[in-house]
Amino acid sequence: MKRLLFLVGLFATFSAFSQNSEIIGSGTSASNMYGGVQVSAGSNNGVWIKSTSSKSKVEGSYYLFDNWGNIASFYLLGNEGYKIPKVNFNIRFNRFEANMSNEGANDSIFAFNSKSIKKVVLGSKEFVKKQVEGKGSNYFLETIQDGDKLSLFKSYNAIISPGTINPMTQQKMNADKIEIKSSYYLEKNGSLEEVKLKKSTVLKLMSDKKDEIKGFLNDNNLSFKKDADIKKIFSYYNSII
Repeated sequence: MKRLLFLVGLFATFSAFSQNSEIIGSGTSASNMYGGVQVSAGSNNGVWIKSTSSKSKVEGSYYLFDNWGNIASFYLLGNEGYKIPKVNFNIRFNRFEANMSNEGANDSIFAFNSKSIKKVVLGSKEFVKKQVEGKGSNYFLETIQDGDKLSLFKSYNAIISPGTINPMTQQKMNADKIEIKSSYYLEKNGSLEEVKLKKSTVLKLMSDKKDEIKGFLNDNNLSFKKDADIKKIFSYYNSII
């Protein structure tokens, strides 16, 4: 009886995604992932989780976006997929989650299994799955610039910054805080490695077009601390013949 109820509940879960989503491709993997005809207890599409934010004593959030207002386009391994509303990116677990709760609540969150996903466009950001050393083969990176010669990706990481402790009482004066950090990965000839983005490093990476890049930087007053500017630099380099 319990197994039957579980199967019914799981089918209802994916049916809910079907009713609130838009098909952006075709194929059996897409339909099986988001509410297709055959959904079983052995499905690896994802899991329901409970939000613990209201009970947490840590300030801040592990989510990339402040709200669940974004619509995400999920592309599966065969380029088929769906558009799903109310999606956010959980930095702590490097995964995408959809809020299926009633308005104003966060009690019904669905965490997608990354294995079936190839790419996700969430808001203005595009995420692709890469094999990253120390992080596995299903790790999502944000695409900053995808080029023929050099591609650049961004990784998000969450850390807990401890609150200040009163030296007299040994009691915390303020709560621990979640801080979001980022790092960058360069892909060249299929090889991915972490890089520190600064002018000297970029000029070394683009040494075959060093003079052109120097001129481009001087003419456009670009910053290595802004993703939009970094994208322009890499895009320009990839465009030089």
